[in-house]
Amino acid sequence: MEQDQPHGAPTLFQDASVFTVDYIPDPDPYRMIQAEELAYALRPGMAGSTPINVICRGLTGAGKTACVRAIFSEIEALTSRFVPVYVDCRVDRTRYSILSRISLNLTGRPPAEEMDESEVMGTIADHLLERRAVLVVCLDDIEHISRSVINHVLSVLLRMHETWPGVKVGVVAIVNRPYSNLGSTLEASTFSVFHPTEIIFPPFCVDEIRGILRDRVQQGLSLGVLSDEAFALVVERTMECGNIRLGLSLLRQAVMTAEQDGRRSVTREDVCTAYKNWCDGFLQAICVPK
Repeated sequence: MEQDQPHGAPTLFQDASVFTVDYIPDPDPYRMIQAEELAYALRPGMAGSTPINVICRGLTGAGKTACVRAIFSEIEALTSRFVPVYVDCRVDRTRYSILSRISLNLTGRPPAEEMDESEVMGTIADHLLERRAVLVVCLDDIEHISRSVINHVLSVLLRMHETWPGVKVGVVAIVNRPYSNLGSTLEASTFSVFHPTEIIFPPFCVDEIRGILRDRVQQGLSLGVLSDEAFALVVERTMECGNIRLGLSLLRQAVMTAEQDGRRSVTREDVCTAYKNWCDGFLQAICVPK
């Protein structure tokens, strides 16, 4: 839990939200090729047809989620007839919770406790047919759900038109294991209706990492808060890890430390402390018995 900053302490953030994983940036210029490929796959949905299913593949922190959510945000701003729904499979890991999340996003209210899966599916279908809308579902971190859940959820979503004629659904699956074969986990009947196109997100190079973090610093911090030396260390640690989320976390935590100390600038030591805390938390997470 974040601590309240001391009374009268300087505010070093202009917008702290730009350093969080929930922040939805404009389409990243370093991911413009992938954004265009995703937009092309989803374009049929804008015309009322079924979109092309997609797998977005790359290491954690390679910009997949930010890219998908940016495109989803643009879709929502353009039309109400093509409805994007984001599902975090680290949070929703069962068949029922995933379908309930979709229903909640569509209707604005959770399914009644007594509703079974078929009734939840009926609610989703009725909502889409009433609005004459096309649905696209992003299943982020899809590898966090079991093979049986993956097969079931993909099958019921992509076969909805068989029970409810006129319903059109597409799926975007985000995979954080570049060399895993999602198709090998799917039953033949599921793969036949999924049949995705793949969009590859290669790791960011050092110049891209520097550019992305510099953009966030300019958006999120007051002028002069971060020294060139401290910023260079953040870039270095991020490049070593290959995860842009680490850089955002280091910036946020280092600035919070400076704020709590009542200082107007972030030091290299603040970044070192933030990195040590991140490493300790990572080691603790991977060492917890499953």
